[in-house]
Amino acid sequence: MPSRTPANFAAVIAAGFACLFFADASVASWLPIPQESKVVETLPSGRPKGIPIGLESEWIVDSEVGLSTQAATVKLPLLRVFGSPPPIVNFGFAYTDLSAPESLNLPNDLYEYSTGLSLVKRLNERWTVRTILGIDFATDNENRSSDSWRFTGGAFAIYKRSPEFSWTFGAIALGRSDLPVVPAIGAVWLPQPGTRVDLILPNPKVNFLLADDGQRQHWAYLGCGLNGNTWGYERPGYGDDALTYSDVRAVVGWESRPSAPANAPYVLGRKFSIEAGYAFSRNLEFEDELVEVSLDDAFTIRLSTRY
Repeated sequence: MPSRTPANFAAVIAAGFACLFFADASVASWLPIPQESKVVETLPSGRPKGIPIGLESEWIVDSEVGLSTQAATVKLPLLRVFGSPPPIVNFGFAYTDLSAPESLNLPNDLYEYSTGLSLVKRLNERWTVRTILGIDFATDNENRSSDSWRFTGGAFAIYKRSPEFSWTFGAIALGRSDLPVVPAIGAVWLPQPGTRVDLILPNPKVNFLLADDGQRQHWAYLGCGLNGNTWGYERPGYGDDALTYSDVRAVVGWESRPSAPANAPYVLGRKFSIEAGYAFSRNLEFEDELVEVSLDDAFTIRLSTRY
């Protein structure tokens, strides 16, 4: 495997931020809005007041096959001429450092360039519809074939039965080789102030309010769900191939965000979160040979911010 120097790594990160303006990589960001429609604050001119930028770092710690991912996203609300709330355009870049035995002939460096469009439409007091369409180019920068291109998206209908309870019906197209489409079905329940239960597949989560000083809130959460990605890469001696990493994960986390009602679907302002997890049922899958390699369980750490 080729060696990497700090200078090369810095160049990768710099290139990634530049690609933000030409090319959302997280499944979580594609989950449906469970309550009201997303509202984007604008100036009197109709321009967005702020452009949300998200940064995320994740490590999967394993002595044999480990991954670390650095990702950045930017979301651009279109002008209000398209209606309120306006469509949101997403641009993203992610760099994954893959550590694996040389016998597997895997690349050290994997990249993902993504762009997408999401739209929320409130039909009436009860029903809201959200649609998402995206295109990802996930590659080792050597394989530029169809193995590296993915079409992602989703469609959801949210039925608000009461301020404390809503149902979600829909599906998410992940673009992964092993799991192209998953259902997004479930409910959001607020049993009491300060508790929010998101029972929506494929990533259910329970949230607890720890503190609120009127300016910022601090939340703790427990969750689980499916994780993974597919990249096209050039396999030595075999040519173009596709590599899929997958796991099932249980997590615990802390999040700080501006004060808002528990049922607020989208909160403007700075947000920070720290998450630790345990990943099991970990696999690497090679598409051309239909080979699957089982991996040991691993611990995960994720840091993210949006501002």
